Amino acid sequence: MKRWIVLVLLASLCLPVFGNASQEGGAGGKLVLWDKSEYVAAYNEASKARIETFGRNNNVEVEYVIVPPNDLQAKLLAAIEARNPPDIVVTDDFLAKRFAGMDQLVDVSDILKSVKFTKASLDLAYIQGGNFLVPLTVFPAGRYLRKDVWDAKGLPYPTTWQQIYDQAKIVNDPARDFYALGYPMGASGGGDAESMVRSVILSHGGIPVDKDGKVTINSRQTLEALNFIVKLFKEGLCPPSAITWDDMGNNTAYLAGSVGTIFNTPSVFNQARNDNPELYKNTLIMAYPAGPVGQFCLLGGNAVIIFKNGKATAAAKKYIIDFFEINFYKDLILKMGGMWMPVVEGADNDPFWALPENKGWLDNAKIGVPTTYPAPANDLTAGAFAGQFCVKAVQRIVLQNQDPQQSLNQLEKDLKQALNQ
Repeated sequence: MKRWIVLVLLASLCLPVFGNASQEGGAGGKLVLWDKSEYVAAYNEASKARIETFGRNNNVEVEYVIVPPNDLQAKLLAAIEARNPPDIVVTDDFLAKRFAGMDQLVDVSDILKSVKFTKASLDLAYIQGGNFLVPLTVFPAGRYLRKDVWDAKGLPYPTTWQQIYDQAKIVNDPARDFYALGYPMGASGGGDAESMVRSVILSHGGIPVDKDGKVTINSRQTLEALNFIVKLFKEGLCPPSAITWDDMGNNTAYLAGSVGTIFNTPSVFNQARNDNPELYKNTLIMAYPAGPVGQFCLLGGNAVIIFKNGKATAAAKKYIIDFFEINFYKDLILKMGGMWMPVVEGADNDPFWALPENKGWLDNAKIGVPTTYPAPANDLTAGAFAGQFCVKAVQRIVLQNQDPQQSLNQLEKDLKQALNQ
């Protein structure tokens, strides 16, 4: 009897020890990180080296897995179903917010307090109900402008939507297969077109969904914005095919030299630098244009999340804080060559960001707002953005010749349905 009591006491003393080991990683639980593959290989290489160094320094067993972005959601859903998700996942903010809405994530308020993140990045990471996303980077969106084309006409570089329209009529030359504007408007599943339409709506004073989550898009200001976009297509300032382009259409057209201005990430800029140095030299990166009531650049980004059913939560939090050590993080951002914007205060303190070819990205990041702005960030508003209802409203007017107000009425109906209103 005494032997049984001693065994029970020993077992009870061991339980907390093994429990902590599991939470710290190593002896009772491996720290597992799933990271999405990036266009610039240096990112995944640096991240893999960082977590392996962390593991050695902290006596924690680690596993770093690179997952193609298109496979990440399905793999995570399967892992959640099996109650065996990774501890840490790096993904885009949309997918991260979906898992927050599914109540699968650990609160990361302590991490957000430990690292000096920028306000813009915290706004991007924000979601109703708590702090579940750690911002990793903001994806810059820039306005590409063929400065040689504008210079040839003696035009100042446009800073407003109205100036873009007025000057587009001057530089447009469809007889030579050159169009002033290269704006994709296909509801293809990407976010380029929806971001642009919402940017124009916001800059005209329209509010798709207000800060309380109420659909408020059916307004005079939104109607004016839609009519403005429509005339860019109906007046032939964009290639005729652009109304159904997917997100790659503007990339291809700009690199081919057939359009004068587009909105895009640095991927086009980097490709031009490698494949078309003359085009690269004649490209100016500018902030998004202003409308009658303001200037808005809708931004997405990558976030780091920790799953509730992971086995090494404490080690995961410790690693994430370590990852954002300013010297390592600053160097990592520079490795991305302008494709990522820093989210930590002071990480932009480098001559790189003062160069003319890089300054435009940073300018846009500073005026950036989340894609659902000003609506609260949750799974419903994220889903409404993904539905590309604003793009479809433009398409109905251009392709089906629908009355603009009727199309706006349908847009309001679509958003209300998506938001259960």
